[in-house]
Amino acid sequence: DRGWLITDSQQTSPAIWNQGEEFNFELTLEPIRGLKVTLTSNLTDNKTRQLQFMFAGMPTSRAGSYTRTHVALASAFQKSSADDGYSSKAFSKFLEYIPRVAERVQNQYASTSYPTTGFMEGNALGGTPYNPQNGEVLATSSDVLIPAFLAAYSGYDVDKVTLNPFPGLGAMRPNWKVTYDGFLQMGNMSNLFKSFTVNHAYQCTYSVGSYSSYMNWVSVGGDMGFIQNELTQQPVPSSPYNISSVAITEKFAPLVGVTFTLHNDLTFNAEYRDSRTLNLNSSAGQIVETTSKQLSIGAGYKIANFNKVLKMGSSQGGVNNDLSMNIDVAYSNNMSLIRRIETAYTQATQGTKTFSVNFMASYQMSRRLTISAYGLVSLDKNFTALKNLEYLDLSSNN
Repeated sequence: DRGWLITDSQQTSPAIWNQGEEFNFELTLEPIRGLKVTLTSNLTDNKTRQLQFMFAGMPTSRAGSYTRTHVALASAFQKSSADDGYSSKAFSKFLEYIPRVAERVQNQYASTSYPTTGFMEGNALGGTPYNPQNGEVLATSSDVLIPAFLAAYSGYDVDKVTLNPFPGLGAMRPNWKVTYDGFLQMGNMSNLFKSFTVNHAYQCTYSVGSYSSYMNWVSVGGDMGFIQNELTQQPVPSSPYNISSVAITEKFAPLVGVTFTLHNDLTFNAEYRDSRTLNLNSSAGQIVETTSKQLSIGAGYKIANFNKVLKMGSSQGGVNNDLSMNIDVAYSNNMSLIRRIETAYTQATQGTKTFSVNFMASYQMSRRLTISAYGLVSLDKNFTALKNLEYLDLSSNN
């Protein structure tokens, strides 16, 4: 209004505001001796607002990203198999929840009126009470799919799950890491082991990788407003955000892990890891589900002063010439599925089964010289679903 900004229509650089918020919480507990529990929660919310001040009406667009800690244990251990078409209870609930969430969003607009600005300027509906017959909430919109997705895969009540895709601190859920090394205090455990530790960790996040706003969106209050349906040219209820995809990433790292050392310094470890990524792509109308399961077992041994074993005299360079040896055996199974929302059809797209043996030896000759040797044997079996074909292409390599 004061003419302090460039208003020449040839000037195409918008005014930009960036805002970032990050919250991190950590709590360490030791309820009993030897049992340590670490709880962590975090939330990161980045927002960008661009004001096109050189154009009439000064249109504003918004963009950003959002990530917070989450818990999705309700569907964590559900299995999918080719025998039943990779059926999923969580996906079935998701499809069931879509119309219920759409109804909740629709009810928010019951007492609103159509706007009179933006694309609604001069429209006969402008200023009149909202009528669903002119255009309902789209069941395929991110406003509906995201709450249904979170409710189905996280075990939330579909009638109470938040409709806000970027909830605040109250939506954070703690992740955790648990270790226990108190077994040596039980019975004769100290006579068998020098150390014995059990550990477990859970990591889960909900994230909106990036989003933008609809340029033709017109507000009727807060984040409630209307956009123009490209097919019918009628106004339909919508939030300002065009969110193409959101993801839930979950890891048990590990689900169960054990590490112990015998009195002869022989060390063993074993752990089972389970992880998955659920990516809801609202623009493509599908959920991409990627899972990974891994079981690994390892052993290690250190021969102190290896020079004496080789009868090479005393230690070189004033250091212990130790020989450390480790071997790890691992088996992993990875699989990717595409679950299509419109047809309720699931297709396996890719998978890998891997068996590997990894060996490493390290010998410290002096303070400045260490000799290491590595060995890896891996057997992989891959399958890929080819487009437009009904069979799987199987291949193996050693």
